[in-house]
Amino acid sequence: MSLRTKMVLSIFVFLVLVFGLLTLNLLLDAKARATAESERSADLTARVVGDLVRTWTAPYPAWNEDAWAELSRKLALSELISGWTIVGAKSAAGRNEGGLQVMISSEKDAEQILRREAGLLTRAMNEIIAEPGGTRLYVPIQTQQGERFAARIDVRGVAGPGIEIARALKGILTVMALGTALLLLNTVIFTNRLVLRPLGALVEASNRVARGDFSKKIAEGETYDEMGRMIAAFNLMIEKTADYQARLQKDIEAARGKIANTERRLTAAQRLSATGTLAAGIAHEINNPLGGMINAARVLREGRLDPAKQAEYLELIFDGLERVRAIVQKILQFRPRTLEPRPVQLREAVDRAIAFMDHRARAKEVTIRNELPADLPLVNGDPLELQQAFLNILMNAADACVMGEGMVTIYSRVGGEGVSVCVADNGCGMEPDELSRCMDLFFTTKDVGEGTGLGLAVANNIVANHGGRLEIASERGRGTTVTMSFPLATGRVPITTRSQVPG
Repeated sequence: MSLRTKMVLSIFVFLVLVFGLLTLNLLLDAKARATAESERSADLTARVVGDLVRTWTAPYPAWNEDAWAELSRKLALSELISGWTIVGAKSAAGRNEGGLQVMISSEKDAEQILRREAGLLTRAMNEIIAEPGGTRLYVPIQTQQGERFAARIDVRGVAGPGIEIARALKGILTVMALGTALLLLNTVIFTNRLVLRPLGALVEASNRVARGDFSKKIAEGETYDEMGRMIAAFNLMIEKTADYQARLQKDIEAARGKIANTERRLTAAQRLSATGTLAAGIAHEINNPLGGMINAARVLREGRLDPAKQAEYLELIFDGLERVRAIVQKILQFRPRTLEPRPVQLREAVDRAIAFMDHRARAKEVTIRNELPADLPLVNGDPLELQQAFLNILMNAADACVMGEGMVTIYSRVGGEGVSVCVADNGCGMEPDELSRCMDLFFTTKDVGEGTGLGLAVANNIVANHGGRLEIASERGRGTTVTMSFPLATGRVPITTRSQVPG
């Protein structure tokens, strides 16, 4: 409900209450005036009738039909009286001593009136009785000879209070209707001008400020009332907020520039650090076989070895070269390249990876349990890349197990729009600090010469290139679980590999 509607409704309710109070006051006043008017009419009528009776009885010491006819004529000439019935006590010689009899009447059924209103007429012998409204009176009459009569008088032209009240109410309603219309018009005009219009401007300006627009202020009025002061305060707030926002924007731009410079310096430093770590790792991994090959080549160059030893040294040189090539190939896994994927059944990639490392598992007496279902949902990917990722994870799991006690379990989870392959082992597990660094390049928990620190990093890079994620959960002494999640196949989408080597 709008403010204008609430104000109009409140004014209407107030006017209704005022009208109700005025009406009640008018009714009480009309009732009091009607009672007083009835009493005055009764007294006046009693006096008129009494005067007529006294005037009539002066020349007639005793009543007879002529005398009563003369009284009827005089009563008929009165403009105040429209009907009458006068009764008196019966004489002692009558058959009903102590009763009443009709003396004169303008009514045809006077006897019926007498029988019906005998009680009122008996009381009227001694007191004035007025019916409500004052249109009918019962008055006592006493003649100059001391005789008592009771007169039933119908008064002509006495209006009841209802007509006066109706007229008064009609006038009040007319005046109140005009006053209400003028008051509502005045309220709407002044409220709209002094309250609603400024409030609407405040709401509109507040919405602009909420949108970040501080350019337009509210037009201030000529009067300096409460609304004017509020508008002035709002404009001042807009001005100060705009200044503060401008200063804050400048500070933000300056801070952004500093952050950008800091990020550039930090990126350069990280790049140098990663490059140094990568170079040191590559040098360490290559120098070991390279030193052996150099020594073997030096001995072969001297030519002092028998053919069997020469063949052994040549085999050492070939083994070293194969190891260097393997390291280089793993590093090349991080180069940016675009592959053409196809729908791949993960169970097949896992089976091939198990076949490649079966000899290693048998050497460590590790049991591999493949629980992947044959109808595992397809994913988009490169089969060889996925096989390489699974092979790296399985080799790490087998190497972490104790000789003769190892168990590696492969299972899956399917839900939503993806499929996950989990590789769990019961090996040695990792400490929290080792778990936080396990996917860093060249980080390994194996002994020197047993691992390159590239297996998890390569697997993580392959899974990420396929739009998935690799997660590791591990606890020292309780084993490790590696979870690789992939989105389901939705079409042939090219895979763009991303290198994780900084720089």
